[in-house]
Amino acid sequence: MGYFVELNTLLGLPKDFDVTTLAVGKKYTVTKQKERAFPLHIAILMVDGTWNFYGYCVAHSAKTSDQKTVIEFEVLTLFNPQEQVLYKQKFLEAAKKTGEV
Repeated sequence: MGYFVELNTLLGLPKDFDVTTLAVGKKYTVTKQKERAFPLHIAILMVDGTWNFYGYCVAHSAKTSDQKTVIEFEVLTLFNPQEQVLYKQKFLEAAKKTGEV
């Protein structure tokens, strides 16, 4: 018998998350469907469902229950528009090679 836990190395922001509120040093809490494992206390990239990258954050906690995960994170850096385009291009180029997209 097994148990499914999704391993995440990026913080995927929920579809209803308002990315215009992102600010360096500000803390947020998001809830994701499924039980997930996140790296804590290291810099991880923030991304949305269409592979737009917004910057780096640090997850301070990730709590799972009822097939959901609540992540508390803090924004460390934000990308300017040119950096966002570059990160998306490079990620999609690499992810196509691995079959992620």
